Parts: sequence; structure tokens; C-alpha cells
Amino acid sequence: MPIAHLPALLAWTLPLLAAGDPPAAPSSAPSAIPTGPLAPVGFSSVDVAMERALELAKLAGDKGRIEHIGTSREGRQITVVTLGNTDPSRKLPAMLVVGGMDAVNFASPEQVLESARAILRDKPNLLDTMRVHLVIVANPDARASAMQSKQPRATNARAVDDDRDGRIDEDGPADFDTDGFVTEMRRVAPPGVTATHMIDPVDPRILRPAKREKGEVATHEILTEGRDNDGDGRIGEDPEGGVDLDRNFPHRWPEAERDAGPYPLSEPESLAIAKFVRAHPEIVTAVVFGRHDTLASFPDTKDKDSTGRTPMVYLTEDHELYRELGKSWIETTKLEKSANADLAGSLVLWLADHRGIAAVAANGWTRPEPPKLAEGTQAPAETGDTEQSAWLANSERAYEAPGFIAWRPIRHPKWGDVEIGGFIPFFRESPTAAQATELAKKCAPFVIDLAARHPVINASEVTITPLSAGLARVALRVTNTGTLASTTEMGRITGVVPPVVVRVGVPPESVLSGRAVEKIERLLPGASVDYEWTIRVPTTGKLDLTISGPTFDTITRTASMAVAQQESSQ
Repeated sequence: MPIAHLPALLAWTLPLLAAGDPPAAPSSAPSAIPTGPLAPVGFSSVDVAMERALELAKLAGDKGRIEHIGTSREGRQITVVTLGNTDPSRKLPAMLVVGGMDAVNFASPEQVLESARAILRDKPNLLDTMRVHLVIVANPDARASAMQSKQPRATNARAVDDDRDGRIDEDGPADFDTDGFVTEMRRVAPPGVTATHMIDPVDPRILRPAKREKGEVATHEILTEGRDNDGDGRIGEDPEGGVDLDRNFPHRWPEAERDAGPYPLSEPESLAIAKFVRAHPEIVTAVVFGRHDTLASFPDTKDKDSTGRTPMVYLTEDHELYRELGKSWIETTKLEKSANADLAGSLVLWLADHRGIAAVAANGWTRPEPPKLAEGTQAPAETGDTEQSAWLANSERAYEAPGFIAWRPIRHPKWGDVEIGGFIPFFRESPTAAQATELAKKCAPFVIDLAARHPVINASEVTITPLSAGLARVALRVTNTGTLASTTEMGRITGVVPPVVVRVGVPPESVLSGRAVEKIERLLPGASVDYEWTIRVPTTGKLDLTISGPTFDTITRTASMAVAQQESSQ
């Protein structure tokens, strides 16, 4: 392994040695891609991840706090680590960072942890003016299951009768050939069964859909490796779990999909996060690390739902903001490509479109470019599926262990003559532990940049102009000197974000022009609002004006009315 990769390897190996997990053996592959065993090997278990969360809170000292906000279906705690001023009476703008919504891509908890460490190490002064709330593993049951089964899992532990046969979780994928992996089965489609795939004529390892426009004919069907335990003629159709938390939130909740849950926020994990967000209206930004991406490829859609009022992704008026955040992502991470998934029912859309938070989804993982062939080596012929070809090239040239198992014939009691093989679980879905470490380091500067973006509300001193008959004119300016609006335009429209409120400290009947209570629904960065009132001069000799909002402590501006009283009485 190149020397440049040793720090990354040590960064994830040393903590795992302490936890009893086997380290990766050094790789001799001539590649710029960090190599190592495939996920979930090398990654922290749920318990170890929680230990790292505790260590993070301790590292922050008096600027670290940890709290449990919920319990998963299997009894595991949902934990939030908060960095910043721990005085609950203080109001400060906050950022939410979430990882571990599933156990398909194992990198997201690493991205959360490294981002937090980077803030503490490189920009600790940020925590003087804002807070960072970190949910490191939002779906601990999925992670625990995937660690044990060595199978990617997007769902929590809710028992679901996927095939609606009255039995639950009775026919999931299984390692039929006992080679240690659950891969795929392929067979020539028998009479009465519609063939969907064909074997690529250039590389017979590749099974792909036939291209009818080129005259190709499908010959095979493809199945998940398994047994058909319930005898219904299908394999792997009723696995363990569950509900995909990132399809269980209210915005565009996909009600027809079984993994979306019986209703929005039906799961204790998603409900715990939603309650935490609702209890913290000071959250102005959020980044959700996981299978989704809104940064490397900006979802430039202006589409709305059937009502014509609700955006399918982001409100058009907020696109400039999200484009700016996407630009920051590419500039700070140098990651211009990313895997992605359907956003329907996702946490990021609920945060953006229901809660008015400037929320983005970040992944950053995509298929690495295969290492170049040695000079003089003939390039393989082009297949009908360049993506699978590239993954096969990575399996052969870049990784310590192969990511593909050769097809081999076997007799299945239900399906007869089949072949079992294909890509190993996690090979295409998740980076290795070493790759995740490198990815997390690239993502951390973006999180720091996002943390620095928040509104800062200030108020000028009060200006008093004496008038006749015991009256005075009072003026005040409220300004947002921060780098982010007090809320997104979507937040203003929904009205869920509390406004900035300006109050004049005299009885309403003493305010002769202007309103005793003024509200600023949205204040752009660098913008100001000027107020002017005509009031009866109070007998107390002073006037208090207060400015309050969800992201800052109440500002009080006190003006002496003695001069106004004296001049107005002459």
C-alpha cells in the first residue's frame, strides 16, 4: 500500500483493535484507491459507535452534551451529541447532522463523526456562536443486523408481512450454497416464465437486460439466492424487517410502498428525530449523510405536487441557496459525483419542505474509477454493460479480495438447474472502512462551511425625536449581519419557523403610529428593516424595545426618555 494511505488505514484500524475487530491486511494492489476488506468488516458496531459518540462529547469538554431522544424497536438508544454552549437558557442558531439512517452504505456515521472532530480541531470558535446536533446512528437495529448477517439492510426491525401470506419474515435471502455470501441465482427461463436478462456475449459474468432495439433476446431470469421457505414460488420476498426510515417522513411519503411504513413517522426512530427537530426551532441548517444526494447533482426541479403548492424537491425561490451549497460541496470536497436514491419520504425533504430548514443530503460515494491497466496490456472488449464491467475491473485490480464470485452450477430443489454467483454484498453499495475514512475527511470541510452559515440578528440603538404634547418619535433598525436568511422561503410560507418579533415597551394605546408588535417573517443576510413609532412618552422615564427570535437571545434596547419629556413639556 502506498505510504500516503497509511494514515487512513491507521485511523480506522487502531480503534477497531481496541474493539476487537480484525484489521485489514496490507494490500499490494497498484491502485490509488484505498483497499481493504468489504463492509461491514472494519466498521464500528452500534456499541462501538456509541462509545465514539461519548468520546466525542468528552473531547468537547464543557461544550459537549449527550442525550437519548428515543429507543429503537429492538431497544437500542437513539442518541444526539450536541456541541456548543450547553446552557439551555441560551438561544443560538444550530445545525443538525444525521447519519446511519440505514445499513446499506456504512460510511455515513463516519462522515458525521469526522465532521464533528474537524469542527473541534479546526474551527472550535464556531461553537461560541452556534450549536451542532449530531445523530450518528439513526437506525441502530439495521446496523446491528447488517453487521451480523453481512447483508445490506435499509429497514428497521418492524415485523412486516411483505408477501401478505399471514407469516412474517419467513422467506428472506439465504446462503443456499454455503459459500459465506448471499449473492444471486440465474437460470434459463423455463416455459411459462418471462425471461428478463441475458448473458453478455463478451463477458459471461455479466447478466444484463436484453437490448431489444439491438435485436437481443432475453434468455434468463435472475433471483436472489434463497430457498422459498414458504413454498409460494418466490424467493427472498419476505426478509427480516421492516421500514426504511428514509421513506417514512411525511413529505411525499410513498404510501403504496411497503417499506415506507403504515403511516408517516410510524417508527420510533423517525418519530424521535422529528420530535427533536420540532423541539429545536433554532435549527437553521441540516445535512443528512446517507443514500441520497442533493449536492453533487442539484435536483433542479420546479415541479410541484397535485395541489400546485408543495414542491417535489426544493421550492424554486430557494434554488439559489441550494445551488450555492452545492457549489460549496464541490469546491470543498472535490466530489463531483455521488450515488443517489429516490427522495420520496426522506428526512432531508421533510426538513426542507415541512420545517423550513436549509437541509441537504450528502453521499459522496460512487463507483471508483478502475485502476489503469499496466502498460502494454490489451484493453478488454467493450461489453453491453459498462457499469458492471467497471465494477468487475475494480474487483480484479483494486481490491484486496475479489468483489465478485464466479457463477457455478448447482441443483436447487425448487428451481432445478441454476447458477449461483455475482457481486458480493456491500461491494457496490458501500465503501470499505479505509475508503470511508478518506471520504469522511473530504466531507468534513463542507460541514464546517455549512456550520458557519447562519443568521445573526442585531438591533441598532434607539433614536428618539421629541414632539409636542408629550409625544415622541422612536426609531429602530433590525439587521441580519449573518450569512444566511433567518429562514428559507419555504419556511416563511409554511410558517413553522417562529418570526423575529419586535415589541415596543409601552401599552398598545400609547402607540399612536406604527404597531406595538412587529413581526419579521424572513430577513435576508445583509438586509435591514427600519421601524418608526409615535408614542406617548412614558412616565417612567425610559423605554424598552425588545427583539426576540428562535436563534438568538432576546435583545433589549433601552432609551432614556428624560430629554424627550423635558423638550416636549416646553
